[in-house]
Amino acid sequence: MIAATTPPGILVDLATVLGVAALTTVACQRFRLPVVVGYLLAGLIIGPHLPVPLVADQANVHTLSELGVIFLMFSLGLEFSLKKLLRAGPPAALVAIIQAGFMTWAGYLVGRLVGWGAIESIFAGAALAISSTMIIARAFENLRIKGPLAELVLSTLIVEDLLAILMLTLLTAIGSGSGLSLPALVITVGKLLGFLVGVMAVGLWVLARFIRWVADSGSSETLLVTVVGLCFGFSLLAAKAGYSVALGAFLAGMIVAESGRERKVEHLVLPLRDMFVAVFFVSIGMLIDPGQLPPNWKALLAFGALVLIGKFASASLGALIGGNSLRISLRTGASLAQIGEFSFIIASLGQSLGVIGPALFPVLVATCAWTTLTTPLLIQHSESLADRIEQRLPRSFRHFLMHHRAATGHLRAIPFRKAAWRHLHRPFRYLLLDSLLVAVSVALGALVHRQLTPLLERRGISPAMAEYLVWLAVGGIALRFLFGMVKQIRRIARSIAATATQASGDTAEGVEDAIRFVIELGLGAMVALPMVAILQPLLPTSLVPALALAIMLAVGFRLWQRMGAIQRTWLEGTEGLVQRRRAGDSSKDPR
Repeated sequence: MIAATTPPGILVDLATVLGVAALTTVACQRFRLPVVVGYLLAGLIIGPHLPVPLVADQANVHTLSELGVIFLMFSLGLEFSLKKLLRAGPPAALVAIIQAGFMTWAGYLVGRLVGWGAIESIFAGAALAISSTMIIARAFENLRIKGPLAELVLSTLIVEDLLAILMLTLLTAIGSGSGLSLPALVITVGKLLGFLVGVMAVGLWVLARFIRWVADSGSSETLLVTVVGLCFGFSLLAAKAGYSVALGAFLAGMIVAESGRERKVEHLVLPLRDMFVAVFFVSIGMLIDPGQLPPNWKALLAFGALVLIGKFASASLGALIGGNSLRISLRTGASLAQIGEFSFIIASLGQSLGVIGPALFPVLVATCAWTTLTTPLLIQHSESLADRIEQRLPRSFRHFLMHHRAATGHLRAIPFRKAAWRHLHRPFRYLLLDSLLVAVSVALGALVHRQLTPLLERRGISPAMAEYLVWLAVGGIALRFLFGMVKQIRRIARSIAATATQASGDTAEGVEDAIRFVIELGLGAMVALPMVAILQPLLPTSLVPALALAIMLAVGFRLWQRMGAIQRTWLEGTEGLVQRRRAGDSSKDPR
């Protein structure tokens, strides 16, 4: 007779997690709710915060959830390749950078306004910046959305995945206490670049070929063991180098994708990914303390409104500047107006580093659940919303968008030749240099502020006045480089606008000027928003929003001037055409 033995604790926990998750996801499917909601609900049930006699060991579940993060990032890496990144093009990069930059900055400000610390607010802003590939892909599949909208949104997600990896790396440095000083940030970026170059060089030249050879000559079992071993090995390498395991798994997926056998590998890894990703979301649910929601109702409402409105508006603006129609732009904003897996990965990183409080997880989970439910509804109603908005737009603005869309469409159709754009290399280099000098000026200003403000206060100057005096001096230094940025942006936009109008054949007076203004706006947003998101923690909280409001008013006034110029040009052209037709008719009159 075999003696009874106590089952291992991890086996009990795994059975509890998957069993409860199966029941909650079946219930969610019955009510047509996303399965992510079911996973989070399962974690809440088996977590320590509800009086339910099904409590799993949090440490064991967290260990298993790390595998979920690794497999999820590996799968995203399989979908990401250098060819896809180049194919995504400037329109997707424009949408991704504008949305991620704005949401990171706005999320930080909201975190500070509700009373959170600087580091926790940085993590909160980063968690709101990236949309959910899993949720969007499932929504598009259910709604059967294809064509230009799906191409633009999925290309944007590719760029956002890359931005998320960069965020995870920088947040690791910030959370460890070394990322808010300029020398430490420069060293961190230098180490990251060295790590990426070394890993990708070895991966692309050696490992990608090895994976291709295994896939072509070995069995599926051998291929699965090889790629999973590669994934774990790269995750361990990244952890030893001081980075997140997510970075290593993502790089492993990229290397496998470059082998050309990513579809075969994805088919093999998919069951493992789905199971451990479920464990990851359940582990997030276990961290939810419902008791934290009532005291943080302001943060819950603020973050929920920011995701719905901020993501919708910023992504729509980026798509519109990129030359898409108003309908496609608004539907793009509606599709990206949610958070998901990357938000929880970023929050988990903050928790492991001990820099976030207990309130962030419940707020993120509630925001994710809310926006997950609203995403399909927004996509379905965004088309009718676009029609209503387009009908109410001023005629001048409709003409403005029509000319801009036609010119950017012809610009995309121009074959890319290095010789044709070689004259822009120098302006782009100067733009990058001026941007770096602005960042250095602000970082040095923050250091000087900490040193000079106490001295000025000892001389009888109030703290507020001392702060304004220091930042006024810093602003005077940074203003020189800001003017340089504006000069280079205008130079680049002038050249691109001229090429676009020549390609479209639309040489009417004022049209090239209007297109140049939109390109200036797009380039300025792509440069300024990420810079503001990075530098905001070093600046006074009220300074940047005041400057942003002033810039928005100035941009709105200039846009109104450009639309008026196009409207006058269109009316003059229409009147001239009518007069020429009347003259032609009178010359044909036999009398």
